[in-house]
Parts: sequence; structure tokens; C-alpha cells
Amino acid sequence: MKKIHILLNSFLAVAFLLLATACSKDSNGPSETPDPTDEGTYILMTTTAPFGSPDGSGYFGVHNGMPSGNISNIDQSLQISDAFGFRSYGKWFFNQTNTSGTVGLQKYTVGADGSIKDAGFIVDAQPSYLIVDEETGFYLDNNRGLLKIQTFNPTSMQRTGEIDLSSLKKDGIEYQVIGKHTLAVKEGKLYAGITYGTLAREGYGDDQVEYVEFAVIDIATGTLDKTIKYDGLKSIGWGSSGNKMWTLGDDGALYFYATDLGNAFQNSSIIRIKKGETDFDKDFIIKANDYQEKSTFATALVKDGKLYTEFSSEPLAPDFSNLSSIIWEYYVIDLATKERTKISGMPKAFYAWGSDQAITEIDGKIYFWVSNPGEGVEGYYVLGENNTATQIFNVTDGGMIWGFVKLQ
Repeated sequence: MKKIHILLNSFLAVAFLLLATACSKDSNGPSETPDPTDEGTYILMTTTAPFGSPDGSGYFGVHNGMPSGNISNIDQSLQISDAFGFRSYGKWFFNQTNTSGTVGLQKYTVGADGSIKDAGFIVDAQPSYLIVDEETGFYLDNNRGLLKIQTFNPTSMQRTGEIDLSSLKKDGIEYQVIGKHTLAVKEGKLYAGITYGTLAREGYGDDQVEYVEFAVIDIATGTLDKTIKYDGLKSIGWGSSGNKMWTLGDDGALYFYATDLGNAFQNSSIIRIKKGETDFDKDFIIKANDYQEKSTFATALVKDGKLYTEFSSEPLAPDFSNLSSIIWEYYVIDLATKERTKISGMPKAFYAWGSDQAITEIDGKIYFWVSNPGEGVEGYYVLGENNTATQIFNVTDGGMIWGFVKLQ
């Protein structure tokens, strides 16, 4: 296992153990309930054990209508062996292992009776998979080649071929992989992150170049268009969980997160590719250190000219010793002025890390995940007026939340 991954897991394990045991039924609960007309099927992932421990199990809970008040995530649920974030597409949702813990892309649906159904599995698919539409998807399979992107049909969950990018191999690099940390889509183009690392760490925090590089692939033809670079940053994303670490804004731009986990949080940043363009916007960058020394980006949502994200309330230690502490707070940044404003009404929270929905939009409203066992909080808050959020629901059974979606 990667050295840096082991370090992160050990510190996360301590925090998760506290979170799993501290969530109490005695919480006063949320102060506000959602619109009673809200309907739909919601999926909530919780974990009952620390990530990295022998038991990283949890639950996928099915909830009819937006949850409210104190809730259980064990009732009407599926127990899973690995809970570390997940994603959804339409009426489907996906995990990076099957129920028994085998690595691969697991697809689930919800049946008419409200139970979760196995809808297909692709063995050895890595967490940085991408679903474009009902017939088009991409993933990395280490066994089939580090410089090949595999293609699949998300409806049938069958592999359909591959895109060979071995022409991009760079001499003198011990470990080179494409798509391990980032696979993104915009306007018919696939953007696959290229990582130049070492055999010892296999692409986790061991970047051998001082730039970000992506392969740009035309999806219709499956051919390489070009490569693009952004100088001065380390690798985008951290492909070990359900968190893809990029977002598509309502302005049509792709926003990517350079976590800087392997560089002592010196230069964590958010960069973008604008709508109608296929290269990085060299005039745009948001640097975490401009707002909080040695913080890191792992979540964002862009809407109405504003970027919502989280920052640590203290400098992060190079050895990750406070990365999993309850020191995280949510903010909104005006993209025009770069001015930052804190979102009030929420206690400090746990690091987004594996959650692709730490900040998420559902039916036009923005929601924030907060895990703070010291204050009895394990739930979601909804953004209201004047950058103030109020709690919608609180989990009392099932452990710590790692994701929350409404199936479409």
C-alpha cells in the first residue's frame, strides 16, 4: 500500500472511530424541516467503522422523500463491506466495491419494493470512473494497462473496449498512469489526468513534474485530440474514494481541485476549463493559501457566479495529524471579486475527503454535510438567506455519513 495512503488512513481511522461511537440519539435534532411536498428516492451512505481498519463497512440507506428530523440509516438499507463515498447517475448509484468488498464498479438500483438491487459489476475498475450517458462510460483497470482508458456501457455494465494512450509515455518516469485521479467530461470531450510518479507510491503524492497535464480525448471518435498543461501545480484529485474532486459549474466550466496532499499543502488550488474551450483558463486560479495558510480543497460547487467550498480553520500539518480533526468550515467565494464569506449556522465539520456530496445541489437548493460528534451532529444543512444554513436531518443510527443523493 502507498506510504502516503497509509499515513492518511491511520489518522482518519482515529477520527472515524470517534465519529462512529459518538453519534447519539439524544441530539436535539434539526431546527428546520424540508418542504413537505418534496418527494423522490434518496440514498444515504454511512460508515460504521474507520476507513483503513479491517472493517470498513457501512450502509446504503433508502429514504422516501427528503429526510427530516432524527433518522436511522439502518432501516430499509443494504449493508456493504466498504463505505468511502459514492456517486449516482439518474436512477443508478455506484460504489467502488461490491457488497463483499471486491474492487470494481458496482451498480445499484432501487426496486419497486424499496429494496436495493444489484444491477451489475465490472471487476477491477478503479474509483476514478466516469459515466457520460446511459451508453458511454470510462474507467481505469490497472491490470489492462496504466496508459489505457477502458470503455463500458453503464446500462449493461459490460466493457466495450479501450482507448490506448501509450503514445503519451514519457521516458525517465518510473510510474506513469492516465485517469487514476481524474476522468471528467465537458462538451463531448474526455479529460484524463496524467500522473508522473514513482513505483514506491504509485502516483499518490509523488509527482515528478511541476505542472498539471491532461489528455483531451474526443468521445465520439475515441481519439486523442491533444494534451494540455497548467504550470506550477501538482496532480489534480486523489483517486481513492467516491469523491471525483472536480465539478461542472452552472457556467459550463469544469473546476478541478489540486489537493496538494503530497506537497505539505503548499499550493492547493482550484483551476478550470471554461465553457466552449478545451484548454485550461490560464487567467483563473483560486489558491487556498490566499485565504487560510496550508489548507486544501476537496469539495466545491459553483452556482450563480459563486464557488462554495470548505477550508480548515487552522494550518494543516505536513504529517496529516490534524487533517481529520473537526476543524473544517464552509465558505462562499465570489468568482468576480474573489472575496470570501463564511456560511453561518453550522458547527465545524469533518474533512470532505471521500464525499462527492459534501456540498451538493438538490432541486435548486444547496446542502452541506456536517459531521461533528462533539456537538451531536451527523447530518445535512440547507443554505438559506444571508449565507445562513439550517439543519435538515440528523443521523442517529448507521454511523458517519459519506454521501447523500437524490435519484433522478
